Amino acid sequence: METGRLFLMPSKNKSIALTNSSIHLFVNGFSFYTPSRTEFIPITNNIGDFESALEELLNFHPKEMFSGSQIISYHQPSTFVPIKFFDKNLLKNYLQILGNINENSGLNFDLLKEESQVNVYSYPKIILEILNQHINNATLYHYNSLLYREVNKLSNFSEKNCQLYIHLQKDAMDLYLTKNSYVIFRNHFGIQNKDEFLYYVFFVVEQYKLSSDQFEIVFLGKITAFKKYYQSIKEFHQIIRFEDREICNKIDIDQHPAPFFAKSPE
Repeated sequence: METGRLFLMPSKNKSIALTNSSIHLFVNGFSFYTPSRTEFIPITNNIGDFESALEELLNFHPKEMFSGSQIISYHQPSTFVPIKFFDKNLLKNYLQILGNINENSGLNFDLLKEESQVNVYSYPKIILEILNQHINNATLYHYNSLLYREVNKLSNFSEKNCQLYIHLQKDAMDLYLTKNSYVIFRNHFGIQNKDEFLYYVFFVVEQYKLSSDQFEIVFLGKITAFKKYYQSIKEFHQIIRFEDREICNKIDIDQHPAPFFAKSPE
């Protein structure tokens, strides 16, 4: 396992909460959140572009603002392993089931103790090394750890036995299906339009033989950029709820490609 410095150590879910500032890493750039500003900065494959953009960001804000921040990775793949079956020496094996791992990637895991799960994931090693050089005492997490914890919490307050949670990102979505407050299915899908969106949603519905009155669809956030997806599902399913956050509704996907986790709840 690649451990690197402090912020590459495995995390425990009681600590997975975003602070007043955070940096979110995507394949094609990074977003950052501060109380006064949220912005997406695109980057190319030239690693110098990333370092220059990061230095400009850090020079703009007080030096201590990003000290102790969370670094949230949105890179794939990510997979969950029950704690009782987890072996930290087998990180590569867990991920190779999902495909080949880029040789420039590091491996890490988040321990979600209360959920009895471990989230294993890869991350861009050179990007994390640069962040480590510029930011003190930061901690690395994967967004799926935040998402799993959020879904697990919300499922305890639903009147339906089954809920299908939909987390929309720019050109992608995550689906989590819960039954009696347990996650029984989760996956990440790339989507380009509402037809692809509906295909994956109802693929899960059909696979688990869910009748329309049996389950609730829960959208994580209510973001203007995803309005076409919200409207398309209403033609086929009536039991829909939005897990709303005022802060994420004010953030556009051009500022943060996954607005629901731009900032965690207080």
